[in-house]
Amino acid sequence: MNFDQATAWKLNRRDCLGGLGLGSVALAGLLAEQDAAAATSPLKPKETHHAPRAKNVIFLFMVGGVSHIESFDNKPLLKKYAGKNATELFSKEELDGLNPEKDYSKSKVLQPVFSFKQHGECGMWVSEIFPHLTNVVDDITMINSMRAASSIHSVGQISMHTGYLRPGYPSMGAWVTYGLGSENRNMPGFVALRDGVSSAGPFMYQSGFLPSTYQATVIDTSSGDFQLDHLKRVKGVSAQQQRRQLELMSKLNSLHREKHKSQGELDARINSFETAFYMQGAAPELFDIGQESASVRKLYGDTPFGKQCLTARRLVENGVRFVEIFNGSQGRRWDAHGNRGGLIDNHRGNAAKTDQGIAALIMDLKSRGLLDETLVVWATEFGRTPFEEANREKRIGRGHHHYGFSMWMAGGGVKRGLTYGATDDFGMHAVDSEVSHHDFHATILHLLGLDHKQLTYRHNGRDFRITDVHGNVVHDIIA
Repeated sequence: MNFDQATAWKLNRRDCLGGLGLGSVALAGLLAEQDAAAATSPLKPKETHHAPRAKNVIFLFMVGGVSHIESFDNKPLLKKYAGKNATELFSKEELDGLNPEKDYSKSKVLQPVFSFKQHGECGMWVSEIFPHLTNVVDDITMINSMRAASSIHSVGQISMHTGYLRPGYPSMGAWVTYGLGSENRNMPGFVALRDGVSSAGPFMYQSGFLPSTYQATVIDTSSGDFQLDHLKRVKGVSAQQQRRQLELMSKLNSLHREKHKSQGELDARINSFETAFYMQGAAPELFDIGQESASVRKLYGDTPFGKQCLTARRLVENGVRFVEIFNGSQGRRWDAHGNRGGLIDNHRGNAAKTDQGIAALIMDLKSRGLLDETLVVWATEFGRTPFEEANREKRIGRGHHHYGFSMWMAGGGVKRGLTYGATDDFGMHAVDSEVSHHDFHATILHLLGLDHKQLTYRHNGRDFRITDVHGNVVHDIIA
């Protein structure tokens, strides 16, 4: 088949499916699940490697690089050295390790721009910009010793999701769905709720070389509209008629597959047509948060992110295995350089949009008895430097920094009220119990009952895994 023929085939299939009333959301759903009753279903529930502590994951990803120094890693010593030149306190080797092409001679130590207090019975340090989160710190394990693979946005985002520096590898959600299967025949196993397009874009939720069955069904919530119009059946077409149309399409695809046996992608699509059909009945109801009580909606707040968190709870409650929420995509990122309002406006504004929804999610899951089986993860691609970034706009900002920063987990088998690891007194390097992105992935899989060394997929003559040849489970944070 030449390029023109292949392109024509794809367009004809898409047009044809569109005529059946299956829009972009349903098309993604086509790749999510075959009839769960079929013994050969790639998404049938699978046995774990060991007893799991969690069944589901809600992954909250803050795009842009949240400053650990302004969020969860209290560094009072920075006040003492505020205004000192970075070259007076750090060696050339240390600074070159951050960015060998950058001149740090004008960079000065910047004290935290927000105040910190200890909260909860555990005494966890939290910045003033997260007042709601302080109410649930006793349910959280805070990791203050993360180390990422890169301080470049796209590379950091890709590696934090796939374990690799280059695009094209399966995302964590895809690996989890591949390893565990799905619990709900009516919904995909992996759903991504995004508020725009970030630097790494779809590379953070695609299936890579895994069958496309395992990629995310993506819902763009940037408009704040959670009504899935694309899943509405075409007027005048009954469910029985659509059922026959889908059966015809499946037969046509089977004939095409027989002629082009190398197209594994088509196999995944043939095995997944049922999902879109079932989603038409289940998905609109799940995404209709108006069905929740007024008190629950008030708990989450009226921000788009709060609505995303409430939607995520509804999804895992109904068997969706892995839900990821992206916050801070283009134009709203946590990328707090000394521009676009600077660090103060950036972090205060983004925290105000997310704080209530995050705390509500943990409280709501806990009240429903779901927190013990749902792992909630808060993550970002890297932290920020302990010194001010020189800039023309004269606003306070910090540069990218991947040698030490913070992430946290809650529920799903992790200890509660624990602060794990530490950076040095300046927040420069992880010096106590460093956790790499490979360790991070290995630990999440372990909590789900999966051994990161055994969860492999053969591609191009070798076995791949999300941790490559690295990664250790951080047993110290597991309850």
